[in-house]
Amino acid sequence: MNIPHSEEEKEEDFLEYLYMGWKSGTEIRPHQVKMHLELTDAELKCLESGLMESGYLRKRAENSGYRLTELGKVQGEDCLLRHHNLTQFLQMTCGLEEEEAEENACRMEHVISGNVLQGVQEFLKYGETYDRVVRDVDLRYLYPEGTYSFCMSLYRMEERFPRRLAEESEWFLEMAELIVSDKESFFILHGKEIEKDCRLWYLDGEKWRMAKREQNDFRLPQSALTCTVSAASPLTECDGVLGITEGIQKPEEAQCRELNIHIW
Repeated sequence: MNIPHSEEEKEEDFLEYLYMGWKSGTEIRPHQVKMHLELTDAELKCLESGLMESGYLRKRAENSGYRLTELGKVQGEDCLLRHHNLTQFLQMTCGLEEEEAEENACRMEHVISGNVLQGVQEFLKYGETYDRVVRDVDLRYLYPEGTYSFCMSLYRMEERFPRRLAEESEWFLEMAELIVSDKESFFILHGKEIEKDCRLWYLDGEKWRMAKREQNDFRLPQSALTCTVSAASPLTECDGVLGITEGIQKPEEAQCRELNIHIW
């Protein structure tokens, strides 16, 4: 949408972009912000100054990336939460494709009040919906704090109609756990007797990342999975691509498997 943005909207988009970078461990530099937000040098300098004065941004050393203050991280998380919730809300209530929902959410997130946002969150939990694919869903806002057990399966990538279980399914218990705390949510895949050198990988965008392992258990961030939510059933299907290797080499195509977890 080629619509002019106010200074406040630009500041919130700036914070949201920096927070996403901080959350993924990526250092964001000025040229990236200029390209992402379509800013001139003067506009970027003005936004930097305003965010530092508000206590959201630390003073940046020459030739280095941006660093958010703790207050900036809190504000950035709030901006991202509004964006994600509104995107999902528009998909659910209007049947929009993800791209169109994102575009509209980008404008709405800057003017929505706290009460309206609370209503949107309640609707996401309990309202009737269109089926939709949800990426980067934050399950903290759908489940109270606690531990939940759900059925999981590993499938072979090359055989989909019908799907066939991968041989590695036997390595894991049938139930995966979802852990929800006030700060994060993640899945635990419980292994049986898995070889010491075995490594589990997940896709973060287009990059392979190694899952944290503790004895026979593997931890996966919620971002490793894409969820399909059904209006007709309380069951939600979460899918992701995993790689299984011996040692620290990144997986080849033949070592990839499809993970499926049914949550409700």
